[in-house]
Amino acid sequence: MNLIAVYVENIVGEWRAVFSDLPGCKARGFNLVTTIQLAVCLCLATFPAAASRITVESGFNRILIVDPSPALSDYLAGRGFAIERFEQLEAFHLGLMVAVPPDGLQTDAAMRDVRMWFPNTIVARETWFRITADWRAGRSKASNSQRILAAIDWQSPDSASLAGMRVGMIDSSLDPDHPALQGAAIVRRQFTSGHAPTTDTTHGTAMAAMLVGRSDDRSISGLLRGATLFHASIFRDTAHGPMASSGDFLRSVNWLIQSGVKVINASVTSSSENPVVLYAMSLLRQEKVILVAAAGNDGPEGPPAYPAAIPSAFAVTAVSTTGDAYYYANVGDYIDIAAPGIDVPTTSRGIRSGTSLAVPFVTAAVARMIQRCGVSPLEAEIILQGNAHDLGPRGRDARFGWGLLQMQPSCDQSGRMIADR
Repeated sequence: MNLIAVYVENIVGEWRAVFSDLPGCKARGFNLVTTIQLAVCLCLATFPAAASRITVESGFNRILIVDPSPALSDYLAGRGFAIERFEQLEAFHLGLMVAVPPDGLQTDAAMRDVRMWFPNTIVARETWFRITADWRAGRSKASNSQRILAAIDWQSPDSASLAGMRVGMIDSSLDPDHPALQGAAIVRRQFTSGHAPTTDTTHGTAMAAMLVGRSDDRSISGLLRGATLFHASIFRDTAHGPMASSGDFLRSVNWLIQSGVKVINASVTSSSENPVVLYAMSLLRQEKVILVAAAGNDGPEGPPAYPAAIPSAFAVTAVSTTGDAYYYANVGDYIDIAAPGIDVPTTSRGIRSGTSLAVPFVTAAVARMIQRCGVSPLEAEIILQGNAHDLGPRGRDARFGWGLLQMQPSCDQSGRMIADR
């Protein structure tokens, strides 16, 4: 009975993390989640081998540790932790360890022990990211692409002028053979910890086409046609749909920074506030890189979405061409700016609305501002915030941020905006 009790305790803790980070669980309430947890645990407690296998394969029992000292490494080895990997993330100037607690030791208890004996260590449970796609709004009628571009006063640049520009994107897999991506300069790399990447290419293809795809009169594509897109594919297929680990997210950011990008398009979200991710991403501005991130599609009552809620990120929400808020968009004081994200025509008929669709507009605006005016990513963010068309209550607010994105002003005006801030 004691052995079964240990497995029940462990599985409850692990699956609570699983269910609490899945879409819909918060909205349905804790009672349903608890019922599912208990049902799973009662079954798995009878089969300890199966319980252990599912827990390990889920990945939710892994912990991340920043810059472990030799003493901490010895402690982990002595306690029976399995060190899954350790690597230097050179762009962040830190080392990242992924460790698995021994059988019988719950992940939360393992982290408490590490924090107690090594209080200065930054440690967190491995958490998970989802693609910020909102399939609920995929069947609506798309708006006219020219009307959308006019709403933000977008002037398409000559593709030749963008030669040499490097832009990063963290997303799902993409289809390099899609007609919209023919002739596009894309450098691809996978970060899925040895797992096969997701076979779902819909979202990644749509985001890539918006940024560097072949322009046409129907869909929004080629905002930065002529630039080189560095694409980090971090999602793998799971029973809960495509998901990506926080460790793989950090590895992808590390690669993008080392590849020389200054702007990273991240249409991914997690409801988990991961201390390791927060610490690493707090270093981004020191590297003069900006992460443009989707605000989330969990509704006004949803929790903050990460990485958008990280202070160093440029958080983007979605609105219509007339400035109406997206019904399912998250609301919070971390929202920085709004961009078109409702009924946007893309390469996919299944993706028409959501905060992820608003992100490429802001990514493109930041990248062009850096190139045209020679400003830093942070300065570009300040300029675009100051030039936004105010929506909702006067000034910055939790629903629209500073307002609707507008095409960047002249470089002379930009200099004055920076000085005023």
